Amino acid sequence: MPETLTAEVGAFDPRLLGRLPGLEWKARYVMEGFLSGRHGSPFHGPSVEFRDYREYQPGDDLRRIDWRLYARNDRLCIRRYEQETNARCYVLCDTSASMAYRGRGAWGSKFEAAKLLGLAIGWLLLDQGDAVGLLAGGAASPGEDAGTEELRYVRPSQKPDQVGLLLREMNRLSLRGGPVLAELLGHAARIAHRRSLVVLLSDLLEPSEELRRALERLRFYGHDGVCLQVLDPDEIDFPFEEPAVFEDMETGLTRRVAGREVREAYSTRFQAFLEGWRTTLRDLRLRHAVVRTDEDPAAALRRVFARPRKSR
Repeated sequence: MPETLTAEVGAFDPRLLGRLPGLEWKARYVMEGFLSGRHGSPFHGPSVEFRDYREYQPGDDLRRIDWRLYARNDRLCIRRYEQETNARCYVLCDTSASMAYRGRGAWGSKFEAAKLLGLAIGWLLLDQGDAVGLLAGGAASPGEDAGTEELRYVRPSQKPDQVGLLLREMNRLSLRGGPVLAELLGHAARIAHRRSLVVLLSDLLEPSEELRRALERLRFYGHDGVCLQVLDPDEIDFPFEEPAVFEDMETGLTRRVAGREVREAYSTRFQAFLEGWRTTLRDLRLRHAVVRTDEDPAAALRRVFARPRKSR
């Protein structure tokens, strides 16, 4: 077993995470770190935790009536639980070229972080009995034109070998071209025939209006959503001091930038970019968190999914 899995998961060291041999071990490390600080179940799934009562309605299952309560106050009430049905989750992974960026302070690229988070979330959901699938853009198949993108789709399932299937498909993903999220969300809206959880893993560096319309459509169909915005610390902090030439990883366009002289202006625009997405996702009632590629991924998951323990 890799050395990091025997260490205390609370003491995150990016260098140790970066040295783990593969996506599976990294995801297991993150999953263990998340579980060590979790309070209650982070997702909608099966549960026997009592929440409250509601009045009986014709058609309700008679087995759920609390007959002891009826004996005390002559009221027919149904016991409700914290979670009653299994979740069905689609993990959407951004495969645009901008996800390849990795700064000096990061333990991995944005794409590596996204795959790691996606597999860890899938592992957690499957562990609690929910169904998990994958939707992402992939490399062109042999014999196809180089510009052709193949959609990789793993149908949500609760089967024991589903983690292995997710792992295999994630390892086959590659990065290419420009924006793909709006298209992926469109596919998700067509594929998901019942209310589902959609986990979006992306840097969100694509036209916001088109993406907003796709998210609105998803919400219109009743799906819940979580967006983990994966960003490199270089993008957030802009640590560059000297003049340098920057290249757009998706278009190839270059621009010479005068390091520290543009930091303030860049920071203002980037914070406005982040706030715009926070507002958009809040208005759509979608959970959102920024995940830095130099931080503990388990801590990022706790920020989004862990709920405070209820007082008794």
